[in-house]
Amino acid sequence: MTRGNYLLPALLFFVCACVPATAIAQTTITGDWDLTINSPQGARTTLVSLKQDGEKVTGMFKSQAGELPVEGTITGTELKLAFTINFQGQPLPITMSGTVDGASMGGKADFGGFAEGDFSAKRAGTTTAPIAAAATTASSAESTTAAPASSGAAGQWDVTVKTQAGEFPVTATLTDEAGKISGTMATHLGELAVEGTIDGKTLKLSMIAKTPQGDIPVSLTGDVEGDSIVNGRADLGGMGLGEWTARRRQ
Repeated sequence: MTRGNYLLPALLFFVCACVPATAIAQTTITGDWDLTINSPQGARTTLVSLKQDGEKVTGMFKSQAGELPVEGTITGTELKLAFTINFQGQPLPITMSGTVDGASMGGKADFGGFAEGDFSAKRAGTTTAPIAAAATTASSAESTTAAPASSGAAGQWDVTVKTQAGEFPVTATLTDEAGKISGTMATHLGELAVEGTIDGKTLKLSMIAKTPQGDIPVSLTGDVEGDSIVNGRADLGGMGLGEWTARRRQ
């Protein structure tokens, strides 16, 4: 065998030994993943199906409540994903950034600038893990007939909640039975049950908003002055604080 015949196999062996494995087998995340997001409201797990096309990533969160699109990028093992949920009738962007390590991934999550958390995921097996309910995109039909105005908090109200993410319009239908308040809040998330109390003119309301990250407790306080609610304060269950006002429909 000539010197050239010896040299070629040696060079091929040297090149293969020196090239990192990641350069030979590029990371791919196409497939189903059991994704757990840790937010201020706790940990929630949902199924997400991802498709990788080069560095572009698209996919869907899947649950019994429906599907929610997600998109992002992957460069090497660095992954970035983004999706948007409806919160109180307004879009709330959620971003995740982390790394992929074979059949697992993990990193940080940002909830529209209101709060931070983290996430982790493993490739789904043959049995799907329990799936947390995702935000439903179905809008609840609002009644076009106004409830008769009455004293206290009873009636139908046009509510505006103001947060750092913007203004959120809500329609509230409330009943007042000797100071005990019950009713619904109609939003793009659907109808949320609300309950509370009124003492004099001081109104206190509470409800649970459902999102892909779990249940978010929301509390509202304010003063009823005739057909208006003023001095409103909103606590979005660790996602931030805000203000709110309302006007009773006639």
